[in-house]
Amino acid sequence: MSNAAVRLTEQQIAQYHREGFLVIDQITDPDDRARIEEWLMALFRRHAELPAEVAYELGNAKNDRSVQTTPQIISPHKLEPRLRETNYFRNAQAVARQLLGEDCGFQGDHTIYKPPYNNKATAWHQDLAYYAKNATAYVVNFWMPLRDATIESGCMQFIPRSHHGNLLPHHPVNHDPNMHTLETDEVDPRQAVACPLKAGGATLHSLKTLHYTGPNVSDRPRLAYILAFGYEWPRT
Repeated sequence: MSNAAVRLTEQQIAQYHREGFLVIDQITDPDDRARIEEWLMALFRRHAELPAEVAYELGNAKNDRSVQTTPQIISPHKLEPRLRETNYFRNAQAVARQLLGEDCGFQGDHTIYKPPYNNKATAWHQDLAYYAKNATAYVVNFWMPLRDATIESGCMQFIPRSHHGNLLPHHPVNHDPNMHTLETDEVDPRQAVACPLKAGGATLHSLKTLHYTGPNVSDRPRLAYILAFGYEWPRT
């Protein structure tokens, strides 16, 4: 796959628009994946030194960096510019253009590290809830695990076709206004589709697709790198 953009089939394109998500078994090659993992882990080793606005704990209240439960880094490409030169980046951009049109561009990235035996889940939510109410939904998010992602380690889970409805009411996790993350109560988890992935695969979803990742109850860390491609939107 090296240097070759991923091409979707007509069936995959139709499935993404119908279901609101798609699984790609391999979006980059092993060497590229290994380089990305090396660069991201180097950033996580500096997590405590990075500015609080870009490096924080998803499972903690805002400004609480006392315990590393689920560290996240926003815009890691600004700290490690080589991330935008990877096959993963090129392939994700090519796939996004197949789904949304040739005019769509890079919107941002972030990375999440979930240590082993971590009881913190990422609650059910729609990404659109983090943006202004008039924000466009024409964005596709790519979630790539750098190590195999299983149900036990917290792979992505989706509610099929949930993107066809409206943005649901969201509130801070546990109704605590100091929390970083949002959740919605209007979801039936019995409808969820779990998407285990090998390292270097990817899930794709729209801003309105309901999704969730469970706690990492495995004995291995879970590292994910997320890219977003689409059209400009106003952010709150």
